[in-house]
Amino acid sequence: MIDKEFVGNYSFVHDDNEKKRCPSCSSLDTKKQGYIYSKIRSSRGLISRKTQRYFCKSCSLNFTASGFNIRKKISDELKRKAVNDYVLTKNSLQEVAERYNVSRSSILNWLSSVSNEYPQLKSIKLKSKLSGLIQIDGKELKIKGERRSLLVAIDARTKHPIHYGLYKGETKESSSHFLIQVKKNYGTKIKGIISDFGRGKCFIPIVQEILPDVPHQICLVHYMRYVWLFLPRTRRSEFFWRNAVLKVLIKRIITSDCREESLMWLQKLKELIPFFRATYHKRFIRSIIVNYESLTRYYDYGFLQTNTNAIENLNRQFERKLKNMDGFKSEENVKDFLRIWFANYRIKLKNRRS
Repeated sequence: MIDKEFVGNYSFVHDDNEKKRCPSCSSLDTKKQGYIYSKIRSSRGLISRKTQRYFCKSCSLNFTASGFNIRKKISDELKRKAVNDYVLTKNSLQEVAERYNVSRSSILNWLSSVSNEYPQLKSIKLKSKLSGLIQIDGKELKIKGERRSLLVAIDARTKHPIHYGLYKGETKESSSHFLIQVKKNYGTKIKGIISDFGRGKCFIPIVQEILPDVPHQICLVHYMRYVWLFLPRTRRSEFFWRNAVLKVLIKRIITSDCREESLMWLQKLKELIPFFRATYHKRFIRSIIVNYESLTRYYDYGFLQTNTNAIENLNRQFERKLKNMDGFKSEENVKDFLRIWFANYRIKLKNRRS
C-alpha cells in the first residue's frame, strides 16, 4: 500500500487509469477504443477472450497491451506446459506435439521464450553450504548429426550443478575454458577436484595448470571399468592367467588401505614386468605407473572422494531424456533446453533439502 501522506500532493490518477504508450511512436497521447473478441487455445481447450484495444492520436495506430499486429492463438500457459513436458519428462518431441495438438517446430520455437523465465544457475541461491569439492565430467550430444561435448561441474557433497558448457569437443582448450568458468562461478574456495581422465587425458594437465594447489583425484570406478573392459576375460586367451594376475595387482595398488601397502604392490608389479608379455599388458603397466599419483591422491587428502557417483547420477537422468530424442535441431535449441533442464535440476535439489 502506498502512503499518500508521504508523497504529499502527487496525483494518483495515473495509477488508477494508466495511459498506454504507443509501441510505434512512443507517444502517451492514447485512448481506449473498444475491445477485440477472440478465442485462445489453452490446456483447458478454447477460451473466449476480450482484449482492450487502444488508439494512438499521434500516429493513428490501433494496438493492444501485447503490441500491434499480434494475435495470440495459443496461451502462454499452454506453451509453458508443452515446453516443460518436452524438456523435463521422458516424452519425445512428437509425443508432446500430439498431446497438445501443436507442431513440433512450434514447441522448439517456444523454447527460447520459456527458457528466459528460468534463472541462470549462478542466480539460484543454495540452502546447503558448498563443500569445496567439485566433480567434473563430459557428455556427448548431437546437433544436426554433429557431435558436441557438454562439460558439467557439480558440488560433490550437495550435488548441485555449478556450471555447464557446450563445446565442439572435449579438448584441452575447451576443458581450460570450462574450468576457468567453474572457478569463477563457484561460491567458495575449491579444495579438491574429482573426475575421470577426460578424452585424451585432457583433464589432468588443465587442472594442474589452472588450479595448481588443488588436489585432483581420478575416479577409480572409471579406471577399473577401463581395465576390465580392455583386458581380455576369456579363458581361451593364451594370457588368461597373466590377465587375471594383472587385474588383481592393479586393483590392490589403487584400493589398498594405506599408501605404504599400495607402494608395496606397485613394487611387486614392477618386479613382475617380464612376466607380462602381451602388448596390452605393457600399456596397462605404463598407465598405472605414469598415473599412480593421480589415482592415489586420496591417500594424502582424506576428504577426496574416489568416485564420481554424484555426477554420474546426473548424467543418467540426462541420458534418460536423450534416449527419446533424435538429437537437437540447432545450437540455440540446445542452449535453451539446457538452461531449463539444469535450472530445474538445481531447484529440485534445493527444495528437497529445504
